[in-house]
Amino acid sequence: MKRKILLLTPPLLQTNTPYPATMHLLGWMDAHGIAAEQRDLSIKVVRDLLLEFGDDTTDELLEFLSGSAPPETKREASAAIEDIALRIRDEVDVEFGFARYAEHLCQRVDDFGVVEKLVRRRSVIDRPLAKHLDEAMAEVKPTEVWITCPFPGTLVGAFKIARRLKRKYPKVKTCLGGGYVNTELREMTDRRPLRYFDEFQLDSPIEEPFVAPCYRGIDWSEYFDIVETDNFMTSLWTSGKWVKLVMAQGCYWHRCTFCDVCLPYIGEFRMPSAAAIVDAIEAQSVRRVHFVDEAMPPKLIREVAEEILRRGLEVEWWGNIRFDSAFTPTLVRLMAKSGCIAVSGGLECANDRLLALMKKGITLTSAEKVLRSFRRYGIYVHAYLMYDFPTETKKEQREAERYVKRLAREGLIQSCFWHRFALTVHSPIAAHPEDFGIVVTTPPPRRADRVFARNELDYEYATGGTK
Repeated sequence: MKRKILLLTPPLLQTNTPYPATMHLLGWMDAHGIAAEQRDLSIKVVRDLLLEFGDDTTDELLEFLSGSAPPETKREASAAIEDIALRIRDEVDVEFGFARYAEHLCQRVDDFGVVEKLVRRRSVIDRPLAKHLDEAMAEVKPTEVWITCPFPGTLVGAFKIARRLKRKYPKVKTCLGGGYVNTELREMTDRRPLRYFDEFQLDSPIEEPFVAPCYRGIDWSEYFDIVETDNFMTSLWTSGKWVKLVMAQGCYWHRCTFCDVCLPYIGEFRMPSAAAIVDAIEAQSVRRVHFVDEAMPPKLIREVAEEILRRGLEVEWWGNIRFDSAFTPTLVRLMAKSGCIAVSGGLECANDRLLALMKKGITLTSAEKVLRSFRRYGIYVHAYLMYDFPTETKKEQREAERYVKRLAREGLIQSCFWHRFALTVHSPIAAHPEDFGIVVTTPPPRRADRVFARNELDYEYATGGTK
């Protein structure tokens, strides 16, 4: 039988726009003459569940939320849809979340048995998942099924898909890849997951620095907004239809000590031509782009902005950056002129001592200068922040909070989010914890042949203090 691959996105993920993994894989496969199709089972499952547990108005609400009305008019409808999701969680399936399933159990799970119990247990997602999987299998008739697992909240759904495939379509080869696999399963020795998947793809098979995504098999009308706040910047993640592109592979800085810099998705930096990127934008029916890079390179941003303007394209775009000094007023002005509406980036602990310790490559003074340029040219800013970084004091935390509040008052940032520091096994800190005054306390696996997921590590201060 001729090889044919079906690419699947499992439940559950955000509802406003397709997760980009299968689109980029499909674009790459088309370019290499590999027969393939894709389906987003996540959006199909969540729509079915909302219609099943909603009322006579739910279909109308989803249609409205799928439309082009301004986000601020969608708050009430969004709240009604979220109420249905909460009712499913509270009355039907405690593991259900609006854009995730059993995420809290899968974030740090070293025993596959915990996952397998959830996979075998009946859940609210089972019936719609089986229905849409069977429809996809009948339409595509694949010889292989590749499933992406980007986050812990998709792990159970991915294995539920594989379980049904092994039972009903035993001749079909199964493969699991994606961000969760790339980071969490690199040291897996447990053989039990092989009951479900024939292969685990640890890193992207795509070798080119840029691949134009293909949206064949994606129905944009199925996606709907959830607007939880009037804050424009915060709502970008959950409202609007966005083509998600990767401007460059990896991170051009790749030195931050808390980051997975030794893994290919961070450490192997490759930059394509601006023309290739803008060609991909121009080919899409949706001219709103979210660049999902680890950090968009300033040099490439300049070239892309110039190419957009040269072609006279009307584009809205945003993405993640580093607040480094390369973002001069001239570059920021060019970004705004080409359609950039927002950026997000890490201020981390908002403390110069700690920024130097984590090798962030910025200072508060240099970052604030960049923020002022963004404010001047009307580009919104979301700041990522971190607390409980090794050696951070309570005084430094309080000073950081005051600093960030001042940035907000002055309109230099429009939103922010504080993340707890997580020590990951692939970071420079984990390799040299003594340089940060900590000792790793995560014990070795009880059975060397039963290692499943391993990423976040426990630690304590070498002096005996608490973290």
